[in-house]
Amino acid sequence: MDPNLQSLLDRQEIRDVVTRYFMSADRRDFAALVDCFVPGTLVDYSDLLPVSPSTPIAEVAEMIDSAMGTLYNHTQHFMGNHECTIDGDIASVETYCLAIHEYLDDAVDEGTRPTSALRYIDRFARTPDGWRIAHRKAVRDIALQLPPRAVTMWVPAD
Repeated sequence: MDPNLQSLLDRQEIRDVVTRYFMSADRRDFAALVDCFVPGTLVDYSDLLPVSPSTPIAEVAEMIDSAMGTLYNHTQHFMGNHECTIDGDIASVETYCLAIHEYLDDAVDEGTRPTSALRYIDRFARTPDGWRIAHRKAVRDIALQLPPRAVTMWVPAD
């Protein structure tokens, strides 16, 4: 295969894995989330959770599942800037993310919505099952509490 075409295919597959991670988190499909990683991968989520900087992804997924189930009604993770450098069967990837959370209980923090600007700094590896995350460091750059806002429907003018 043409090396340029292979590079484009690899970059798209890596981007698809990152997208699948975010969508799995929002859908609370933690088996699919863990499948984005090489089995047994150690991750550093210490900026986001009370964990050591080298915790297996399966343990982190359990913590996220528990926190989301007891605290949040909905979450949305929006993928932004995405830089990917491939060197053979290894890739260095950095992805920006905007994560918005809605509490189950509207009275928590006066109904505000915790929102974070995050960066996921990943090392990917090509595996027999395709590209997977082999190491991750999650970094929170900005943490905000957005004001509550009722969901309204737009109605066109007559």
